[in-house]
Amino acid sequence: MDPIAEVKMYEDSGDLLPLMVGGPGPDTLQNCKEIFTKATASVLETETDPTQAFRYADEQGDQEYRDQLAKFLSNEYKDIVTSSELMVTAGATQGLHFLASLLFHKHKVAFVEDPTYYAAHTMLRYDLEMKVVPVPTDADGIDTNVLDKLLSEHRPKSFTVTPEQPFWAMIYVIPVFNNPAGQCYSKERCCDLVRHARQHDILVVAEDIYNLVYYGENIPKRLLAYDNKSHPDYMGNVVSNCTFSKILAPGLRLGWLEAPERVLCVLKKSNVSWSAGSLNHYASKLAAAALKLGLQQKHVQTVRQIYKNRMTFMCETLRKGLPPGATFTQPQGGFFVWVKLPEAVDALHLLRMAAKKYKISFLPGFCTSPSGGYKNYVRLSISFCNQATLSKGLDAFCSALRDFIPGDTE
Repeated sequence: MDPIAEVKMYEDSGDLLPLMVGGPGPDTLQNCKEIFTKATASVLETETDPTQAFRYADEQGDQEYRDQLAKFLSNEYKDIVTSSELMVTAGATQGLHFLASLLFHKHKVAFVEDPTYYAAHTMLRYDLEMKVVPVPTDADGIDTNVLDKLLSEHRPKSFTVTPEQPFWAMIYVIPVFNNPAGQCYSKERCCDLVRHARQHDILVVAEDIYNLVYYGENIPKRLLAYDNKSHPDYMGNVVSNCTFSKILAPGLRLGWLEAPERVLCVLKKSNVSWSAGSLNHYASKLAAAALKLGLQQKHVQTVRQIYKNRMTFMCETLRKGLPPGATFTQPQGGFFVWVKLPEAVDALHLLRMAAKKYKISFLPGFCTSPSGGYKNYVRLSISFCNQATLSKGLDAFCSALRDFIPGDTE
């Protein structure tokens, strides 16, 4: 069996304690029934013309949704977000697919972090048949020195910037509470990345889906904030790709792009937008109502505290239970703890044993690596299991690891 397919089999199994799943669990979705009941009533009972919610909408998205979202994000980010730079999507995965398929073509280059979100690099490589080029990372983010050399090596000699084709390649990054590593890019690395994108005519797609799930006093700046319009070299080289899946409900299938005009112009003129109008229009009306009523704002504060407590609990449990040679750094936000195991440990082999004997699942590091590396790493998730189930799963994981290491390293 293909190793990625095998891991997905473990992820989909209902018989295992899921330390692998990176979405909200049943307990953090409890409030959604009340939120959507009130939002639905607001849309259907207080709107002047409620049938508007069932029609095609403007290609960029419902104006009230974008206005309410811009207000919400400006308050959360402590930065100005304008509704004219927002576009409705059906979530972050669809947003990435939309950008990659419309702005680029088969065999075009996609530079990606190594490691990165496993479904993203496989989608770009296999679904869209792009040329995926891994770029190593360190504690500050993607290695821009290596990236600079790779950009020069891969840039086609004949490329000329046009309104229809403003970029020759894309860079996919998760700069805030990275999946799987959990770290945030440093200010210096963000500035370097934006500078390289401008110099080399590259689009940087920043997946900003964990930004609001922070555990400290201050939210980290999103990468797009470093692509400052007042800079003399500004052209618009960064897109922020976001979703409500982590801060409300994944079943809503709703997200947004925050993007410069030259990117939005291409997206709005696409045949997809022309045919369907705004994606997921009804869901965006519900989200607008939830924002207008203050329900989303209250919910994100609630789940942020829940996840903060779980992250603290997971890291405290791992410090006590991990055997010597296994290390991690506690993230200050997001859903994941990135555990480095001894070099001799193959995390896929560990997963096979742990699923069979200890009834748990987790993500082996090789799935996150477009170069096939990180075989002795494991990604653990805090998001899906409540604390009681998380406790059982972590105890089982530590026991499995202690059980596995002696036989594997002798």
